[in-house]
Amino acid sequence: MFNSILLLWALVGLIGRVHGKCSLAPIADNERSIAYVCIHGDLSDLDELSDEAEWIEFSVSRFNVIPNDAFLRFPNLRRLSFYNCHVNVIEPAAFRGLHRLDWLTFHGTRIHTARAAWFRHLPNLRRLILDRCGLVHIEPDVFRTLPRVEILDLRDNDLDCLSVEELSHLTMLRTVRIDGNPWLCECRLRMEKFFHDRSIVQEVECRVRPKICTVYKIPQCMTQIDIPLPSPMITIEPISSHEERPSNRFQTSALTSLDRLPDTTTWLEITGLEIDRIPAYAFFRFGNSLRGLELRDCSIGAIEPGAFAGLHQLQRLTLVDNRLPAVAAHWFDDLVALRRLVLARNGITRVETGAFRPLAGSLRHLDVRYNRLRCLSVNELAHLEHLKRLDAISNPWYCECHRNLQKFLVDHNVGFEITDRCYDEDEIIVEPTDGEQHPHIETTTGQVRWISFDQTLYDKNITIVRPTIEISTEKPPFHRGTCTQDRTQTSQQVFTCSGIISLKELDVIPDSAHTIRITLSTLKTIPTRAFARFNGWLSRLELRDCDIETIDYRAFIDLYNLNYLSLHNNQLKSVTSEALEGLTNLRHLDLSRNHIYRITNEVFDILPRLYSLDISENNMNCFGVEHMADKAPHLYSLKVSGNPWSCLCGSKLVSFLDSRRIPYNRETLINADDCYITGMPGIPPTTTVTTSKTTTTEPPSIDIYDEKIQGSCTKLLDSPQPRYRCVGGNLSLLKSISHNAVAIEFHEGHLPRLPVGSLYNFRKLQELIIRNSDLRTIEPGAFRGLDSLERLTIQDNPLTSIEAEWFNIENLERLDLRGNSIRYIAPGAFHYLNKLVYLNLEGNDLHCIFTSDLQSMQHLHIVEFAGNPLKWRCRMDLEQFLETRKIKFVRVENSCEGKKIMRNLLYENRTAESLECPPGCSSANKIERGKSLTLFITFTLFFTIMNALTPFA
Repeated sequence: MFNSILLLWALVGLIGRVHGKCSLAPIADNERSIAYVCIHGDLSDLDELSDEAEWIEFSVSRFNVIPNDAFLRFPNLRRLSFYNCHVNVIEPAAFRGLHRLDWLTFHGTRIHTARAAWFRHLPNLRRLILDRCGLVHIEPDVFRTLPRVEILDLRDNDLDCLSVEELSHLTMLRTVRIDGNPWLCECRLRMEKFFHDRSIVQEVECRVRPKICTVYKIPQCMTQIDIPLPSPMITIEPISSHEERPSNRFQTSALTSLDRLPDTTTWLEITGLEIDRIPAYAFFRFGNSLRGLELRDCSIGAIEPGAFAGLHQLQRLTLVDNRLPAVAAHWFDDLVALRRLVLARNGITRVETGAFRPLAGSLRHLDVRYNRLRCLSVNELAHLEHLKRLDAISNPWYCECHRNLQKFLVDHNVGFEITDRCYDEDEIIVEPTDGEQHPHIETTTGQVRWISFDQTLYDKNITIVRPTIEISTEKPPFHRGTCTQDRTQTSQQVFTCSGIISLKELDVIPDSAHTIRITLSTLKTIPTRAFARFNGWLSRLELRDCDIETIDYRAFIDLYNLNYLSLHNNQLKSVTSEALEGLTNLRHLDLSRNHIYRITNEVFDILPRLYSLDISENNMNCFGVEHMADKAPHLYSLKVSGNPWSCLCGSKLVSFLDSRRIPYNRETLINADDCYITGMPGIPPTTTVTTSKTTTTEPPSIDIYDEKIQGSCTKLLDSPQPRYRCVGGNLSLLKSISHNAVAIEFHEGHLPRLPVGSLYNFRKLQELIIRNSDLRTIEPGAFRGLDSLERLTIQDNPLTSIEAEWFNIENLERLDLRGNSIRYIAPGAFHYLNKLVYLNLEGNDLHCIFTSDLQSMQHLHIVEFAGNPLKWRCRMDLEQFLETRKIKFVRVENSCEGKKIMRNLLYENRTAESLECPPGCSSANKIERGKSLTLFITFTLFFTIMNALTPFA
């Protein structure tokens, strides 16, 4: 029985360790440099590591909790990295004991909030990387705990503002990376000035990773919009005497009732509600739109740090008739746009040092009437560079302070009203009788009133004259997918399907098909046994541009003779052995241009004959390189460019590629600068195989018309003007088109590159369409000479960016870029489109559309952007900007998003995906079931084994 129990526990332990372990990484020729890579693992894998480890890197792992003292056993640790790791909770002392830690990296890890407690035990941190972490907030004290940080990387998050007052605590900061965030323009300009004055270098990610470009002259940002507020009521009369304002209202007995308000609330007043403490992040959800906040007669006794976090656009804050004995230094950290601050009737006796400093660049009016202030230091007011008025009557001022305050206000030309009566320090204070504090009436409920952004626009009469131009916004008619056989293939049956929405449409293809190509279709899921009837016949299967998100268990089972599988340009995020099971003879696998961040080791176990693998243009930072080397002995073609490889995993990849003599571009694989650490040499240079074939070589420059003509062009007879439609062609077809053409359409052609001046001779061209023609690069000046062009459509091509000098087309009125793979729009890309009326960016991969890019287009009337994974703040600011400008668009409804983000801030670091959607939300939220399933299987296995062992007991 004892042996059986040991066997049981060994089995349970094996189950717990099956997902991944840590291995040494060859980072340098220094035996004392000990670095480990842990893939698909957890913190229990640290037990296998040496106490002398200097570098630990976790990739594609899951941590329910990083507990206190998690790395205490590694006092020599210099670098700690987390790549694409699912972290739920980081406890305050998780990094305690890491006094020598030099670099800390969180990449692609959805931590959402950077908390000051994490960094208090890292006194020597020099480099902090928090890129692509979904950050919506950084606690102000974070920067105060990092006095030695030299490099700060906040790239590609959802941040809209950082206080320069807080950044000033980073006294040793030399380099920042902040691009890819929806910064508010005013805040961005303040940061730009701060970095310039301190000679801090801004590095911007180049389109060809990992080189670093200089900062753009035109920083991208979100333009502030003017949202009118109700006229200010800063009187201290009883609430009943206030004039009525048009607003929504309800009675409540708890502050949590704010949950029912829309994210786009612009003005909020809470009256008579008993609030003992205002909690952290209480109003964070309204940060994109809230301009006015009033808390009256609420008996507020305390305001927690971060209570007003995220309110970077708040202009007026009113706190009247509460119980606040002091103005704390942490109240106003995020209120960088506050213009009017009313603190009347709160019983305030003092203002803490530095309390008004965050308001230095914005505050115009300060009201501290009817409090108990004995003195207000002129040093505190000196920070307020734009202060125009101070109201301070009915405070028992010390006479000396009273004189200094008046002198300061007069010298600085600040209007003021202060009671003439003052007191010596030993004089008995006579409480003023005028304006006596209004007694609070004990009630169980208070009143909440608010105004939404939609109401604000309705009340604000905006008239914008648009040009009278007919714009057709109708979607193209739906066409059922088609499958056709390639008749040029006489020895093999080759079928091409396009535009299908279900695999049932493949029923027209015979079981004996040799090749099936499916392109430009909508197939969200590949179900189990999807192609089973083609079993021994099918040799080549392509599923390209099909919007595939999920591959079910054993989707390709029975395809035992499949030689080539392409899943190019879909929406896959992970690849597992369960999805590819049964492909025992697969030799070529193309997974390029997806969103893949995880490939399990077991994939290589079931593909023993794999010869070529393409995982370029994904989100990979690491995978089991050693396991691949062991299980894929025939792999001699591996394309890995366009992935954010981590340093340690990248070094393993370099070694593997060199050992197999596989050509690659070292500069685009890993960034040598990211692989240096104090006391540890960087990755040693390795011998690179020189070959004429590389994955990054651009095609040779040739004359645009020297290519052999492909395809055909047809002149449309139903048009009085010369219009041409070209199918399956290249640029050489232009020689067959009249220079008087007013419209040219390219469909399913071969146009990988549009060179300079390629359309220069078509001076009368009014419309150009390039659809599904493999267009990847547009050179600056490609549209030179098209002075008459009014309509340009570039659709369903593998374009990944829009560069600054492409669209120098002054008369363009309609630009349709839907259905490409655009991830980036360069600053100034639309600068010359002064007459543009219609812009379509639907169905791309944009995380943000910066309103500063749209600011100069005064005639813009319609913008379409659905089908892009826009960040929360970016989407909200974009929609408000378009609404204010009376630009038509389709609203992307997701009323649950703001509430999920707020709960994320409140409940430690649980990701938004793991939180249930609150009642009343329009979008359902998936509940994670992985842990429950694992637990169920473990217990089932436990009881099964116990029952089996019972007879032997």
